[in-house]
Amino acid sequence: MNDAEFGEPAANDYEDVAMDEDTESIEDSLPAADVVELTARQEIEALLEDDESRLGDVYRLHVLEALAPQEVADRLNVATVGFVYGYKSRIDAILDGKVTTGATLQTQVTAAVRSFVKRSRAQVSAAAAQLLVSHLALAEQALAELTSSETSVEEPPRGDDADVDAGHLDGKPGIYAFSYGWYLEKPVDERSGNTLIKVGQTSDVGSRIRQHRGGARAHMPEPLVVVRVYTAGDSDPAVVEKQFHRLLSTAGHNNPRRASSRRANEVGQEWFLTNETFLDAIASVLNLRTEFIGRSAFVE
Repeated sequence: MNDAEFGEPAANDYEDVAMDEDTESIEDSLPAADVVELTARQEIEALLEDDESRLGDVYRLHVLEALAPQEVADRLNVATVGFVYGYKSRIDAILDGKVTTGATLQTQVTAAVRSFVKRSRAQVSAAAAQLLVSHLALAEQALAELTSSETSVEEPPRGDDADVDAGHLDGKPGIYAFSYGWYLEKPVDERSGNTLIKVGQTSDVGSRIRQHRGGARAHMPEPLVVVRVYTAGDSDPAVVEKQFHRLLSTAGHNNPRRASSRRANEVGQEWFLTNETFLDAIASVLNLRTEFIGRSAFVE
């Protein structure tokens, strides 16, 4: 019977204890790793880099990778470059408090900064939050001055504030998505940011949008806002629409107030509780080309 059976430690146990003590003494003697503290601006930059919307896309590709607007549009499979300039204006306002000279664009920029401040405050330090609030104050002051001045210079529309009925959309088959300003400005589900958006298909986007804008005007609470138009090359828009709707439904983005019947033209059939970022994600999966990016001027 050996010593270990009587509860005496074996020789290798002494070795293990000695090794543990040596290891602890070595670890104690190592210098502590330097903690890198981000500046307030760097915190905001990190948020923009992680952003999954078009705002983040433009920041990563145009600002960080220094791609030209056309290169950004090509990378994101977007037909026009105007959206790059629009989102760059928002990025400049968020990061540096820069303002624009046009009332329409400044309205959109101010709303974008306000939205960014609202959703980012809990994720940043007090210093970064204070910096964002100061940039919002600059944006709001610039907007107030522009809207009260008779000499404000109205900048030409770029991308997301261009007219959706532009000639390049006439005769084009594709998928369109629109909503109303109230739904976009006040999401139905504030926690997720999802709101009611209609997603449909047509053989002529420009003509179809004009029909929606012109028909039954007394039943419309306000002018509709087209948020996206996608094209699918030679694919049948009706087939693409079914795929689009199926992906929205699978993700749980169905209209919660849609009528339960399966009849054609049922109420709320093509309306979904979703958001523009998710629409873009589906478009990317289906290899659709973005022809138009729009939003309400007052959306937060």
